[in-house]
Amino acid sequence: MQIEILDKNNIEGKLKTRSLYEKCFDEGKKDFIDYYYTNIIKRNEIAVVIIDDKIVSMIHLNPYLYNILGQIKTIHYFVAVATDIKYRNKGYSKMLFDYAINYLKNKNEPLCYLVPDNDNFINMYKKYGFEVVANFTYDKFSKEEYDIFPVLNEEYNNLMKIEQKYLDDESIEYKEDLKHKKVMFKLLDENFNYDIEVLKNKKIYVCQEV
Repeated sequence: MQIEILDKNNIEGKLKTRSLYEKCFDEGKKDFIDYYYTNIIKRNEIAVVIIDDKIVSMIHLNPYLYNILGQIKTIHYFVAVATDIKYRNKGYSKMLFDYAINYLKNKNEPLCYLVPDNDNFINMYKKYGFEVVANFTYDKFSKEEYDIFPVLNEEYNNLMKIEQKYLDDESIEYKEDLKHKKVMFKLLDENFNYDIEVLKNKKIYVCQEV
C-alpha cells in the first residue's frame, strides 16, 4: 500500500482517479465529469491510496483563495472523498485524511473545509476534527456582507459561472438538497488568530460545489 499526493502538475496521475470518480459520483453526468477532468484537475491536488498500482481511495484537495476575517489565505476544500467498494471498511479514508491534513499543515494553511454529501457523514467527519460552522450558501453570486468568503477574482468568478450553468440543469430535488447542506471547518494552524468557536459565530460564505 502507498499513500501519496498527486500534485498540481501530475495530470497523468490524476487522470487515473477518473474511474473511481465515475463509480462514486455524478453517474450519467458525462459532460460535468469531462469538465472536471479537463479543467479542475489542472488546479487541484489529490491524496490517494494505491494498492497493486490501482488507486482505491482518494480525496481531492481543491484550492481557493479566501478572505478570513481580513486575512487573505489559500485554503483547500476536500471534495470527492471516495473509496472503491471492494476496499471499504479497512481504514483507508482515515489514513488519507490524516495524511492530507498533515500535508496542509506543513504548507502552513490555517484551515481546510468540506461539505458533507448528507448529514449522515457529519459524525464521521467530526472524528477527523471537522466542525459544522455554517450552512452552504446556495447563491453563487451573493451580494451580502460576510466575515469569511472567497476572494472574488476572475478565476473564481469564471468557475462559479460554470458551476451555475451545471446547477441550472440539475433537478429540483438536487437544488433543494443543496440548500440544506452544512459546511465543516478543521483548524490546521494552532497559532491562527481565531479558534473554531469564534469562527462558528461569523458569517461564512461557501457556495462552490467542487
